[in-house]
Amino acid sequence: MADFPMSPKERHLLDSILDQLIPGSCERNIPGAGEIGVADYLAHVAARRSRFDAALRRLLARASELTDGIDSDAIRRLEQSMPIEFAELLTESYKGYYSRPDMRAKVGVGAHPAHPSGYEVAQESAEFMGSLIEPVRARGPFYRDPSIAGGG
Repeated sequence: MADFPMSPKERHLLDSILDQLIPGSCERNIPGAGEIGVADYLAHVAARRSRFDAALRRLLARASELTDGIDSDAIRRLEQSMPIEFAELLTESYKGYYSRPDMRAKVGVGAHPAHPSGYEVAQESAEFMGSLIEPVRARGPFYRDPSIAGGG
């Protein structure tokens, strides 16, 4: 199955959208999603999932109607006008960006796959855990005793 076909204009538009969704950071030497080619990942996903293919086509068509270009306001308008399609694009964009070992390493997560070994996660302090549990303890028991519920 061939990947999602894009014209150069559509590719530029998608790269611009991706760079708004996951912007780069010059200070930390982290590229944006469009800059590193997450659009290629999205094209592979679209070629294999017709629902995402249709969502991506609708989003690109809508985005091409935005005459002011792609900026944070345009992204908000896309999200508001097409929430389902936008959510799919956002999810797949994150997958495409953070599935790359080079990007995981740049944001401080191990470059190895998440499974089967997982990532090392620092343990929270006892004080922090206590602060999370205290409101629950202060509330007291929050259940119905089945022996006095009056049921059969």
